[in-house]
Amino acid sequence: MKIYPRTLDALTEPWLIMPAKLTEIIRIYDQHLKRNEIDTGVIAKFPKEEEPQGYQIENGVAMLQLQGIIAKRMNLFINFSGGTSTQLFERDFLSALNDPAVKSILLLVDSPGGSVDGVQELANLIFESRGKKSIVAYTDGVMASAAYWIGSATDKIYISGDTTQVGSIGVVAAHVDISKAEEKMGIKTTEIVAGKFKRVTSRHEPLTLEGRAVLQEAVDHIYSVFVNDVARNRGKTEKQTLAMADGKVFLGKQAIDVGLVDEVSVLSSLIDRFGRLTSVQTIKSLVRERLN
Repeated sequence: MKIYPRTLDALTEPWLIMPAKLTEIIRIYDQHLKRNEIDTGVIAKFPKEEEPQGYQIENGVAMLQLQGIIAKRMNLFINFSGGTSTQLFERDFLSALNDPAVKSILLLVDSPGGSVDGVQELANLIFESRGKKSIVAYTDGVMASAAYWIGSATDKIYISGDTTQVGSIGVVAAHVDISKAEEKMGIKTTEIVAGKFKRVTSRHEPLTLEGRAVLQEAVDHIYSVFVNDVARNRGKTEKQTLAMADGKVFLGKQAIDVGLVDEVSVLSSLIDRFGRLTSVQTIKSLVRERLN
């Protein structure tokens, strides 16, 4: 299967992801670029967009999985890498929110983050749904970058222990220059464009200073929006949020100390706690804890 330009263009856009993970993704696609193909057998193993992820209900608690690379759609990119579609997650979230059998919603998070598109919209939906049912997030692995943006929109965030990774509030962009690879394959690409900035970060040539400035401007803007939303979601000032938004990943209780996370808990305790109380009782309890 050919690697489509749209897939490669996505690599040069800003990402809400742990930098090491983005480096790994770029390395994988660089290898496939050299062969100019992707193993379709691998892609076939991943779910397609029309297949909903769904949720499980235990003791009145709907558990939604937010795992792997986060992207808006289950397109070629996310199908190859594996992960969560924000569109499908939103559909499942709304279904759980309107399900009379669901008392509370629990986001089970294990993700290094993902692409920008669709993340703020999902986080805003979760934030605006507070008060309808109790909504909490839990991770026993990683809740970073885009995953944290989404998780921060819940009423409270819980982690499993001292090795849980939380944070990486930041934005990263990597320019992928494929001109040398094309040269080795005997390919010469000439782009015909209108508009000064239309292809200022073209992957068919080395990144110019002007192209770098354009990418930096986009990264800075998204970072500002990210920080402001986390401040709103967590009830903190911009100054307080910036203190924990330097891109660092915090481990366990470190994340609690800086304000990223609320408590340490085991999953079974959360299911028991949020399942035995009515939605109204749980929400009132969460509000009291937040005020204290």
